[in-house]
Amino acid sequence: MSAPFRCLILSLLSACGGLQPQLPIQLPDTSGPGDNDSGPGPGPDTADTASPVIVEETVDAHTPDDAHIFSTDRIHEIALEIPHDSWSALGGDPYTYQPGRITFDGETVDEVGVRLRGKIGSFRTLTGKPKLKIDFNRFHEDQRFYGLESLSLNNSVVDCSYLKEAMASHLYQAAEVPTSRAAFATVSVNGADYGLYIIIETQDDRFLNRNWEDPSGNLYDGKYVWYGGGSYTLLDFAEGNDTLYQLEEGEDVNHVDIGGVSAALSYWYATDQFYTQLGEVVDWPAIHRAWAVEQWVGQNDGYCLNKNNNRVYFDPEDGKAELVPWDYDYSFLNDSDWGRSWASPYGNLAYACAVDATCRADWQAAAAEVVEAADAADMPARYDEWATLTHDAAMADPRRECSAASIDAYRGHVDGWVDGRSDYMRSFWGL
Repeated sequence: MSAPFRCLILSLLSACGGLQPQLPIQLPDTSGPGDNDSGPGPGPDTADTASPVIVEETVDAHTPDDAHIFSTDRIHEIALEIPHDSWSALGGDPYTYQPGRITFDGETVDEVGVRLRGKIGSFRTLTGKPKLKIDFNRFHEDQRFYGLESLSLNNSVVDCSYLKEAMASHLYQAAEVPTSRAAFATVSVNGADYGLYIIIETQDDRFLNRNWEDPSGNLYDGKYVWYGGGSYTLLDFAEGNDTLYQLEEGEDVNHVDIGGVSAALSYWYATDQFYTQLGEVVDWPAIHRAWAVEQWVGQNDGYCLNKNNNRVYFDPEDGKAELVPWDYDYSFLNDSDWGRSWASPYGNLAYACAVDATCRADWQAAAAEVVEAADAADMPARYDEWATLTHDAAMADPRRECSAASIDAYRGHVDGWVDGRSDYMRSFWGL
């Protein structure tokens, strides 16, 4: 964190009387969130031999090209081997990494870490169709696969179309909003067919390097904290839970950066200086653009409508916060499906912006740019391409939880959505 920005944050905390929440936004936490892939601490670091695919720890321009891993013109093949002891351990503690092996399109990496992912929405055990995370350097510090430290595999158990993650990612990228790349793969575990999965790029230091000139800033996980069962805490600014944001990358600054956004939002909310003052700690153009895409893709389980599935990155160049979207399996949904409204967002920062005329006007302008980006990205063509590519694999998935009729229905819904969503955005924003 730069010295000037640290001084700005500390002055805000002093001026605003600390982090006591003052924002008059009190909506009930009644809708269940999707899921959260963060888990307890890492597993044991005991292995001592290196994998054939190695790169240096430092991320730079010379790291191997990983573009083919996220190519969407084919369905990749992933074979996982989980030894008996690892399988048993994951049955008792699904979130602690255990040793395994991965073969990706014929290339094998030994002794990787394997754990399960997901919480309330899409967690499944190994006997079903689990979400998975593969950590290439869990047991070998410098082991990478084409420069990647890890990969996430989404099971699509709540997305019968198998297309929402890829479609949403495509538009975020087209609109120049930093997001994870996505691709398709069939997965087997110990020789058993686990069906069609979605490969998701992990948001780590390499992700930051790909999206920001200076990747050394702090990246926080802004998703909910889960305590087991139906007990959880949604994270948002100006609610007194700043220290619950988990630092994923960067320097531990005791959450003073998160606290600075919360303090500014709490202090300046509904004042004539709100937009200007918040602009000192958040990157409004980047945030508006991300929110506009979030609305276009109907991400009900994102920041605006459910205070969920986002990361917060503080760009060292200006110290300002940007919201990075994540996890789109509950997208392509109407706001009313979850009892929400884009006219009155649930996330505190989004709500405060929506009721400020200047902030809302700039959000509207960003929505117009996103509509242009969506039209240029030809979302219907992408749907046609990927629906054709994945149709047979989706229907043949032996562990799918959706009937063939449901797959067709979900896909028909996504097809109609991409055909008409830009018109909806124009109508909503008066474009």
